[in-house]
Amino acid sequence: MLSLSLRISLTVFLLATMSWTGCAHQDTQRTVRIEAPAPESGPAILLNGQQVDVRWSDGDSFKFKSGPYKGSGVRLMGYNTLESYGPVHRWGRWTATELYEIARSSKYRAAERVWQCTTDGEKDGYGRVLVDCPGVSEHMVSIGHAHVFGMDQEGEESLIRLQQQARRKKLGIWKKGTPESIVTSLHSASEGRGYNRIVSGFTGKSTVRNHDETYAVCQEVCEGGDGGSCMVYVPFKIRYRNKPDCLR
Repeated sequence: MLSLSLRISLTVFLLATMSWTGCAHQDTQRTVRIEAPAPESGPAILLNGQQVDVRWSDGDSFKFKSGPYKGSGVRLMGYNTLESYGPVHRWGRWTATELYEIARSSKYRAAERVWQCTTDGEKDGYGRVLVDCPGVSEHMVSIGHAHVFGMDQEGEESLIRLQQQARRKKLGIWKKGTPESIVTSLHSASEGRGYNRIVSGFTGKSTVRNHDETYAVCQEVCEGGDGGSCMVYVPFKIRYRNKPDCLR
């Protein structure tokens, strides 16, 4: 029979072990978000605790099909995926067509699970509801289907670390090149204001370069020199209808 002092010591040890395990489990829940698989009825998210149906248009945006914001478009915060309206991105050893295939597939990767999301209803300059879905941000960045994006500021440290890992492992968009900067939008001076948005491949900070250049439709514009990237200029009004040859 165990002595009283030994039984007490064992009891204290077991309680400490259970407490440590519980804390470790809680830490895991905070750092690794586990969401449910998408339902058979179609893609959905948990928005402020309520399940709503959505339709993903690409890897970083969707439209609400039900709920209080039904019919509204969404811009997800914290990350950015490549444009999926055509083969417009290029860097490293990638061809524009190869990166386009990754961009097109990103919406399916984003729709794999029911993500936990929040919003206060605020909208961006395009009228899209700003929504924060930390789990999908981590997922898309970690598999190399997205890069960190901070509007005029550096991205979240946790996402930057995931991106650094994806770059080192050469996952997704990083497989054939790891640019120091990524051009994400082009605006010709003929639109009224010429400016290009460029995102750091290291910190996710996006900056604007104002210019007075006039771009031709389907003209490729490069930013950042040898360590940068290129993008094909196509005005918004012909990206989805009456597409130019470079998008077909």
